[in-house]
Amino acid sequence: MDRTWDRPAASQIAFAMLLGTCATMIVRPAELVPDLMGLPIYDFFISSSLLFGYRGLQQRLSWENLKQEPTTMCLIGVFFAIMASHLARFYIGGAVGGAKDFFKVMLLFGLIVSLTDTVSRMRVLLAVLALSATLTVGLCVLDYLEAVDIELITHISETGGFDEANVRTKYTRMRGTGIFQDPNDLCLIIVFSWVVCTYFLLDENLKGTRFTLLIPMAILATGLLCTKSRGGLMAAGLGFLILVVCKYGKQAAVLAGIAGLCALPLIAGRQANIDLGEGGTGHERITLWRDGLAALRSPAILFGVGQGTYEDYAGLVAHNSFVHAFVELGLIGGTLFLGCFFFPVMTLWRLRYERHNLNHPELQRLYPFVVAMLAGWTMSLQSLSRVYIVSTYLMLGIQVAYANLVAMHLEPRRLVTSWDRSHLLRLAACSVLVFVFFNVFVVVFA
Repeated sequence: MDRTWDRPAASQIAFAMLLGTCATMIVRPAELVPDLMGLPIYDFFISSSLLFGYRGLQQRLSWENLKQEPTTMCLIGVFFAIMASHLARFYIGGAVGGAKDFFKVMLLFGLIVSLTDTVSRMRVLLAVLALSATLTVGLCVLDYLEAVDIELITHISETGGFDEANVRTKYTRMRGTGIFQDPNDLCLIIVFSWVVCTYFLLDENLKGTRFTLLIPMAILATGLLCTKSRGGLMAAGLGFLILVVCKYGKQAAVLAGIAGLCALPLIAGRQANIDLGEGGTGHERITLWRDGLAALRSPAILFGVGQGTYEDYAGLVAHNSFVHAFVELGLIGGTLFLGCFFFPVMTLWRLRYERHNLNHPELQRLYPFVVAMLAGWTMSLQSLSRVYIVSTYLMLGIQVAYANLVAMHLEPRRLVTSWDRSHLLRLAACSVLVFVFFNVFVVVFA
């Protein structure tokens, strides 16, 4: 049986199916072409990727490998925290349903980590994600500007402040498809893809063809403005500044920041208006944090109030993934969700001076962009509740895959982070600080 199984070929097929999975998740062809509605396109791609790539995934799940991937361990912990949040209330159905849904998320994460095992595959995956996002955003922009009419793409009409005649103003915000229907969700993939396009734009090996990437970058920037998302704009600003700091230094970042602040009122409009005062959107979200955190000050503090129940206590979701995780999954689950970001941040922080010890120049060049991806996404999650959504773990899977590639090419070869007592103590300390910060923050501003 082993002789007839061509593992390299199987791995290549599995990776190709993974690319199809990611592209389908972003583009959502069934929502763009009604005739495709009902076809299990996503299920076909991910099932095929799992069929041909299960051996690599099986190897990643060995205890020795798991200890080398603390982010993966935290992800598994979130899975059990979801069940515990329901079982603490003897809600068996919720535990089974939550575990089933999150298991699908874990599968995509695991396939990304296990199959993206070379730098060339990392580049291909990033390119597919960026191109898929550009296609989706481009179609949404055309529909938003009424250049075309795509039946299943709809946008949001909202009311704002008052004009000079004291009449309530109205505006329309662009939405995407599928898991990116919320304008803030769409900004997640826009900022991520803009960073990826910048990575390829600055690749001198692509010569003159790299300048064609200015077109998708312009489409993505237009899409960001059409969403009118404050959180998206903040994520883009932070991601850009982090990229400049990592690649060109602090002085360049200061100049870029000043230039951005000067241009902000001219190009951003509503997005540049961030108000924490009473009655503003920012203040309303802080009150949501307050109500959720208040519900946690009870016997539910360890395991949370239950996955998917935040609205029962605050009226709406938290609009902050970390507050949302702490409240629904308790201190244990919230700490594990925080760990999914804590360990990539620690890895990249430790690499800031060691990346020159990498014996692969492309990994060195990729470093600032990976940091910017993580920074932009993390900032976006400050205004979104996306604890259980697959897109969050797609980005985290790329972070873990990059960390694994770094560990393979560092000289001397070694792990940057691991699942051990010292790192867990650091995570626990960070979790306490974050939890206390949110509680103090809502007391001051709510």
